[in-house]
Amino acid sequence: MKNWRMLILGVAITANTAFAAPQEVDKVAAVVNNGVVLESDVDNMMRTVKSQAQQAHQQLPDDKTLRHQILERQVMDAIILQMGEKAGLQVSDQQLDQAIQNIAAQNKMSMDQLRSRLAYDGMNYNAYRAQIRQEMLISEVRNNEVRRRVTILPQEVDTLATQIGSQNTQGTELNVSQILLPLSENPTQQQVDDQEALARQLVGQLKSGADFGKMAVTYSADPQALKGGNMGWAKIEELPTLFSQALSTAKKGDIVGPIRSGVGFHILKVNDLRGESKNISVTEVHARHILLKPSPILTDAQAQAKIEQIAADIKSGKTTFAAAAKQFSDDPGSANQGGDLGWATPEIYDPAFRDALLKLQKGQVSEPVHSSFGWHLIQLLDTRQVDKTDAAQKERAYRLLFNRKFAEEAQTWMQEQRASAYVKILDSNGQ
Repeated sequence: MKNWRMLILGVAITANTAFAAPQEVDKVAAVVNNGVVLESDVDNMMRTVKSQAQQAHQQLPDDKTLRHQILERQVMDAIILQMGEKAGLQVSDQQLDQAIQNIAAQNKMSMDQLRSRLAYDGMNYNAYRAQIRQEMLISEVRNNEVRRRVTILPQEVDTLATQIGSQNTQGTELNVSQILLPLSENPTQQQVDDQEALARQLVGQLKSGADFGKMAVTYSADPQALKGGNMGWAKIEELPTLFSQALSTAKKGDIVGPIRSGVGFHILKVNDLRGESKNISVTEVHARHILLKPSPILTDAQAQAKIEQIAADIKSGKTTFAAAAKQFSDDPGSANQGGDLGWATPEIYDPAFRDALLKLQKGQVSEPVHSSFGWHLIQLLDTRQVDKTDAAQKERAYRLLFNRKFAEEAQTWMQEQRASAYVKILDSNGQ
């Protein structure tokens, strides 16, 4: 729902006000609660939308319909912005600058190039900033309100994750054989029924162990019939849509069908599959550390000197790593466990900590490492490969469910806000 991130140059926005024709009186197009939508805003949006549609060779509805759509969009924006104002939501200049930099980067432009392009398109930069700020506020209000309405049950995630895990993903190659029982161009219902009955009979025999190749030679009207119906290797997305849908969860040896198409009934056999493994394996590390944090009574230089001394004492055998961690470490979460951080993926750690950890051999203690938290001694205890396929599938399932439900709830929420707001649309005479 982050529409402001997707804004690129030339989209239909209302920022193009600086170059609008002067008007003696700016009429009110609609009253929205305690605010208004101005005719100039509607007119500017109309011009921008028409210009962009012309450049993109897109067809628009008639002016009356288009104006109604634009006015309703601006009424809805006004309602949401009023909600944001009431909630005290604001977009800081820093957030706005970062958003505009992202837009420039998405368009492969520098900020100077972005400014030049805006000027070329007749768009005032300050007005552009104001519009982006408004889009960000609208997005923030909508996200905050709609997220609370989205409920995803664990059972839903598990069910969808199982479906995802059973699907043949894009890029999977299948070796498939086919039997085609043809139909004439305008078959009678009796002919259709007879071929379908034959197809179901053959499927039953094939699932009971009948030879697919021999069946293909005997019954199939496909050009590959004399080759046992073998169609060779193909990526699942390259197969006819009817086939790819039916084969989305198929496994090696499966008999699929009958599938009805415009030319007849198809029976498929999956001879083999190949492609990238769907298993996702990650490396986890088991580490421990000693942390000294600089403070008003311990300067950064003193913390470094102290951690170096601790390292020397551990190396000489004067103390153990665990004992030193319990005595000196400023990390309350691990100090009492001898500095033990448990098993984790390296990516969760501070970059400096992570980079130092990944260079260690099993059992090795690092040199003093400076991170955003302070000074560390790190010891790598062990590494392991962990299958995260199920977790990844559940994460993907959750994202799919959330996006789907968010879109549904967002539409319902906007309808509710529109219905509960005071909105009076004025005619051209202001009535």
